[in-house]
Amino acid sequence: MKHPWIVYGVLVALALFAQAAVRAQDTAQDTPPAAPPAASAAPAGDAVPLPGVSPPAVASRMTLMTMIQQGGLILWITMAMGFLGLLLTIYLLLTVTTKREVPPTLVKRAQAQIKAGDLRGAYQMCLERDEMISLVIRAGLKMAGHDRYVIQEAMESEGDRGATALWQKVSYLNNIAMIAPLLGLLGTVWGMMQAFSSIALDTAQVKGLTMAYSVSQAMITTAGGLIVAIPAMAVYYYLRGRVIRIIAEVEAQASEFVELIAEKEQS
Repeated sequence: MKHPWIVYGVLVALALFAQAAVRAQDTAQDTPPAAPPAASAAPAGDAVPLPGVSPPAVASRMTLMTMIQQGGLILWITMAMGFLGLLLTIYLLLTVTTKREVPPTLVKRAQAQIKAGDLRGAYQMCLERDEMISLVIRAGLKMAGHDRYVIQEAMESEGDRGATALWQKVSYLNNIAMIAPLLGLLGTVWGMMQAFSSIALDTAQVKGLTMAYSVSQAMITTAGGLIVAIPAMAVYYYLRGRVIRIIAEVEAQASEFVELIAEKEQS
């Protein structure tokens, strides 16, 4: 969904329209009988309960625990996705780095071995490693003795596979950032359905209160989805920049190794 804000705006507009309609309906109805004189003597600021009406128990101040209790199952699922996104963020920040995928010590050692003519030793060293650059160098060494373009094509093919693997790793965080707002929207739609049904079932005296309570409860899941999605999307774009830099560094190093392997085979 490219423009979820439009859907959110429509839902809020519908909620405000329904609440305004309920108030207009309540105003048009006959005024209920006046309360006894004792009720009028209640201290200022104390709410006078309507006879026979038990409004929803709404906390005077919205707290985090209240939001979690009112959010329901969808909010719990969203919170679980947020926890999973946190763990995934820590893992990706530690593993998706240029130093991890293109370690300078490995590059220097492989260059020294190839310049010394020890292609087998360089291949064996890369065989024992799992960094992206080691896989690319190994693919080029495997084609040693062939034409330069064959070596380059083998290294480029291995580099494409490594780049795809990196993009796949960071895409999970992007998926969380996309799904969390949709879950929040689902919870809001469900809450709005309950709000509209409560209008038809409740008495005229508490329709406005029930509507306001149900709408506020429905918006909790949307807020939870955005709280999860915004940091996840920010971290995804940061890691996206890292992946681009890693791929650029691997391509630069691969070009040098293509020349080294081709020159060593010709000499």
